[in-house]
Amino acid sequence: MSQPNGAEVLIDILNGYGVEAIFSSPGSEWPPLWEALARRAAAKQPAPTYYNARHEDLAIGQAMGYARATGKLGVCLVHATVGTLHASMGIRAAYHEQIPLLVLAGESVTFGEGPDAWVGAQWGRFLADHGGPARLVDSFTKSSFGLNTPAVLAGAVHRACALAMGAPQGPVFLSLPFEHLHQPAVLPAPARYAFPATPQADRAPLQQAAGWLKAAKSPLIIVENACRTAAEAARLVQLAERLGAGVVEGQHPGFVNFPRDHALHAGFYAQAYLKDVDAVLMLESPGPWYPPTAMTPPAAKLINIAQDPLRERDPYTGFTADLQIQGDVMAAVDMLLELIPTATAGADQRQTAWAERSVARRAQWREDALQNAGATPIDARFLCHELNACLPDDAVIIDETILSHHTIINVMDRLKPGHFINALSGGLGLGLGMGLGAAVGLPDKLLVTFVGDGTYNYNPGLAALGFSQQYGVGMLTVIFNNGHYRSMQMGTEFLYPKGAAVTHRNHVSSPIAPNPDYSQLAVMFGGHGEKVEDPTQIRAAVGRAVAAVREGRPAILDVRIGDEIAFLARMFGG
Repeated sequence: MSQPNGAEVLIDILNGYGVEAIFSSPGSEWPPLWEALARRAAAKQPAPTYYNARHEDLAIGQAMGYARATGKLGVCLVHATVGTLHASMGIRAAYHEQIPLLVLAGESVTFGEGPDAWVGAQWGRFLADHGGPARLVDSFTKSSFGLNTPAVLAGAVHRACALAMGAPQGPVFLSLPFEHLHQPAVLPAPARYAFPATPQADRAPLQQAAGWLKAAKSPLIIVENACRTAAEAARLVQLAERLGAGVVEGQHPGFVNFPRDHALHAGFYAQAYLKDVDAVLMLESPGPWYPPTAMTPPAAKLINIAQDPLRERDPYTGFTADLQIQGDVMAAVDMLLELIPTATAGADQRQTAWAERSVARRAQWREDALQNAGATPIDARFLCHELNACLPDDAVIIDETILSHHTIINVMDRLKPGHFINALSGGLGLGLGMGLGAAVGLPDKLLVTFVGDGTYNYNPGLAALGFSQQYGVGMLTVIFNNGHYRSMQMGTEFLYPKGAAVTHRNHVSSPIAPNPDYSQLAVMFGGHGEKVEDPTQIRAAVGRAVAAVREGRPAILDVRIGDEIAFLARMFGG
């Protein structure tokens, strides 16, 4: 080909930024890209690997999981406005959770008029909307742009990749008319590629923060989304030990930010400590306690460090601080380590006290799990106890449960930094995609996705199994199956404890009945599936499922669990 077309330039730019994977639910605007990828493969030229995800919910989840697991840019292609609407829940989640994505949708700008009759009648008849797909996602992307001329294709794609990775990270959306992809490119791919450096926090407020922390007699650290890797968590451990500060991970930590079995791990709920602390260091912690105003520590110095400390993307937070420090959190931790080079006064005694609490808290969860070892339906605490014991060390957990999330994080204390990703985002249906995307990005790990039965119904389950079968990407899905949308029922019970729904056991929003054997879906796609009802069989079932996953096959364990509200209600005020 004498002159590259727009699709070739798009591939050149993705190569320039080191993009390795494209996740896509195919649409009729992408033939120029498919042909360009085929030409590259035939000529043995470099190009990202293209993955056919079969559904936009799966594709956007995969791009998110890949980015979350690897720290690299996730790329997702969707189909016009209709595909954008499917993917919009994931795009919104990536925006609020600061996950870097390049999301591309196609459209037509000629509708077959003139020499471009090949575009197809469907564009004018079914696929065109006022403002195009870029208009739909404008409120929850860092930037959203529908290309209005082929002259800007190269510059727009190049900028979008860098913008997505710039702080705070997030999704950038481009609508690329496929006429521009098919026609000869106006401009070539740029020659230079660099992601923007992450802004560093100013030293002066960190010096103030270090002074408060060194003087504190009861410091506390709250962290949710700061430590994606084991190396980052190790640096936070150093800081906590020098301060003798308990570390609360928050109710919905994005990662294992701090070793769960460390003496200073203080659990996931800060409320119990807030009356007594005199300094609180919050690290990428968008929801450190609840309610925001009522539970604000009355006498503590509050230090908030984040790339976006005021959460400008959210309509409301309610959290205040004495120091709002904007910048890279781990760089700030490193500066605090420099400013606090040795253990502060009383750190050893505080660590001993926190260790007693930590050991007692974890022992209580373990004791409760073992006391219910024989319960049927299976007690969720015992299920987590068994998973904690028998999942291999290379397992990486993707968690999209709601109520069971609290049981998982409290019981599974063997989870290591770098081995857990929280997939909750307000909506449900992204977990299977995030798990498979993480599996693509971490081929040397065993990916395990936790979902409830309600969550599984929101996910594109057939598309996920088909993807796993087609590409040999194994993943174990554990369904915490209580036969309910139990979190929905919980709200009615808490608000109306003597109401008609509770009195007559008529929870219209809750039942998932009849309750099918979800495990057989995996068998349909050449995978392994088991329904687990006997608690003594959990470990053996996990072993068989893991063996299938290591062969590159999907596996589903449909585990029938009991009602968790009896022991979780106290955490939600019930």
